[in-house]
Amino acid sequence: MIKHNILFIGLDTHKTFTEVAYIEDQRGAKSTHLGKILSNKAA
Repeated sequence: MIKHNILFIGLDTHKTFTEVAYIEDQRGAKSTHLGKILSNKAA
């Protein structure tokens, strides 16, 4: 039997930065905040 895992990825976009987080599709799972990325070309 094949078990499929689902991972939800969230991007909160703003003019100056984007925040990234993810959560697994399991009961009671907690989200994991990966950080903030600046929206300029150097980033």
